[in-house]
Amino acid sequence: MHNQQSLKNRFHSNLTRTDAQRGSSIVLALFVIIILTLLGSALMRMISTSSETVSQEVLGTRAYMAANSAMQAELQQLFPLNNTVGVCNASNIITYDFQDENTDIPGLYDCEATTTCDNYYSDSENDVEYYRLTSTGKCGTGAMNSDSKVIVKSSRTIQIEARSL
Repeated sequence: MHNQQSLKNRFHSNLTRTDAQRGSSIVLALFVIIILTLLGSALMRMISTSSETVSQEVLGTRAYMAANSAMQAELQQLFPLNNTVGVCNASNIITYDFQDENTDIPGLYDCEATTTCDNYYSDSENDVEYYRLTSTGKCGTGAMNSDSKVIVKSSRTIQIEARSL
């Protein structure tokens, strides 16, 4: 009888140890799940920030290319190849929209550029004109409203100085 009682006590103590171990494994499993969830959310935040940065870089590059294209067009008007004299009008702001039927450039969708030309100095002795040309390219998606939350816009400006020959 004493032997049976001893076996029951050992069996009972083994059960309480495994029950206690089961409880600690649940706590450990919950701890691991919480840590993995926190790491996953931090990783998702980093990926989101990284993709926003790439989008800004792409739009910035497109805005730069729009400004550069408009600047080339303005220089071609100021210094035409047929030896005629170009015109630089400081009050004339030219806008280039890269999505109309004449200038449909797929790489510059949702982009536009404005250019200005300023004849800031004339050297009448040497018959030389000095010009300052400015081109600003703007690219982005969506219309800018006060309640807009998902709009990305970028702008780049190029300024050069040139002189007649």
